[in-house]
Amino acid sequence: MMNPPSLNVHASAPNVNQGQAAIRLDRMQTELRRGRPVALRTADPAAPILLLAAVETLNAAQLAELLDPSRALPRLLLTAERSRFIGWPQASVPRILLLKAPITVERVQRLAAVLPGAIATAEHGDRIESQTATPALEGALALTKRARLVPALLVFEFPAAALPGLLQREVLQVLDTDLIVSATPAHDVPAGLIRVSDAQVPIAACEHCTLVLFREPHGEGEHVAIVVGQPDLSRPVPVRLHSACLTGDLLGSMRCDCGDQLRLGVERLAESGGVLLYLSQEGRGTGLANKLRAYRLQDAGLDTIDADRCLGFSADERDFAPAISMLKQLGISRIRLLTNNPHKIEFMRRGGLEVVDRIPLLAPVNRHNARYVQTKHERAGHCTRAPLAAGVGIAES
Repeated sequence: MMNPPSLNVHASAPNVNQGQAAIRLDRMQTELRRGRPVALRTADPAAPILLLAAVETLNAAQLAELLDPSRALPRLLLTAERSRFIGWPQASVPRILLLKAPITVERVQRLAAVLPGAIATAEHGDRIESQTATPALEGALALTKRARLVPALLVFEFPAAALPGLLQREVLQVLDTDLIVSATPAHDVPAGLIRVSDAQVPIAACEHCTLVLFREPHGEGEHVAIVVGQPDLSRPVPVRLHSACLTGDLLGSMRCDCGDQLRLGVERLAESGGVLLYLSQEGRGTGLANKLRAYRLQDAGLDTIDADRCLGFSADERDFAPAISMLKQLGISRIRLLTNNPHKIEFMRRGGLEVVDRIPLLAPVNRHNARYVQTKHERAGHCTRAPLAAGVGIAES
């Protein structure tokens, strides 16, 4: 079920190495998040320039400036998951929607699920383009996910001769298409995190506790390893991978069981020592804004997986490669994993770690999260069944 949105970056141009390509992609991601369009060009100097604008950060003034009666209308690039929700149930790859006029920010954002009422269908006159998205456009969609935006782009086509004028009008990031490839799982390439700082932080469950901060070399991601007690590194170390959940971990939300699992995990680790990896992957990797959008969709009747898919995401967008990098830097290669999720076990083993045991974490189930945990068990393969609570209950990690 896991489909982490890691980008494999290559540089076919002889003067651009992998590090430079990653920096350019990071800049493009930042531009999209800030609401500024970016340009893609091919190696053919006569080929049209594609201007991409993230639908979530699009505004009316920007749209009016980019629309031109003398050019073709922009196209809407959507993921396969979102395309299926608005009328193309057979879509298996990102699709391009040809929009009819008039084009407004509100209509485009509703089609892309940015606004409430996201289970909207395309209007009469909108149609799907016969060709599929290019690898470069798929890569651009992956960048919107990494920026924690709704994965949807408005694509404008300009003649190559228009590029100098565009550059004069505004600061525009221009990226060669051969520097972007499709977003594909990169399970065998653990994220090269940078160990930044650490400190002793006594906590309620264990006074002897060390926090170690790791930072991603590109982007804004930061992850924390919490070394609880004094784990014996000569033996398999108990480890919990915990994706951040502001609502559950901080506020004690009853819509999920994340906060309960966090506290149970820390208590278990405190018994004999271990490590909790607190990963910056809110909302199964979609970000807090999209998590709240998904809650609105769940209130309208969708389950947790279909709500994410309605927004254009896969069932799970998390990438546990950072966890592999963190453990290896801590000198840990053999672990006992605190989880009910078999996919985490598979991921750790593919990353070169030895998982010798699985320790279940059975969190309480209440009337607010019963459907959530039941869905995760039935549709995502989470394998440990918890004791029934109020007649219903499946624990998941």
